[in-house]
Amino acid sequence: MSTKELLQYCLAKQGAYIDCPFGNDYTVIKIKSTEKDKSRIFAEFYTLDGKDIFTFSTDADTALALRMEYPDSITRGWHCPPAQAKYKSTLVIADIADELLTYLADTSYLRALEKLK
Repeated sequence: MSTKELLQYCLAKQGAYIDCPFGNDYTVIKIKSTEKDKSRIFAEFYTLDGKDIFTFSTDADTALALRMEYPDSITRGWHCPPAQAKYKSTLVIADIADELLTYLADTSYLRALEKLK
């Protein structure tokens, strides 16, 4: 799956939209609450060392399990402050199978949706 395809997959989710709060070379996908003036990031796309990167969120146990299962591919959120580091993970898009990428995007979306409630 290409970065563009994963980005499109994320944008196809209900309420998803693009924002660039950290500059034009760092794209985030957010969802906005329908009840509150609040939004949550669920996907982050950027380039690091010439590689296309995807950062996503899961619960702490899933994040740890993914990092243990894919130690060379999935790491602690590259840019995340310590409080978020146990939930956010970063991966190189080209290193991960399509099915896992979409699963992680779905998981991150559902987590953000739940946090908006």
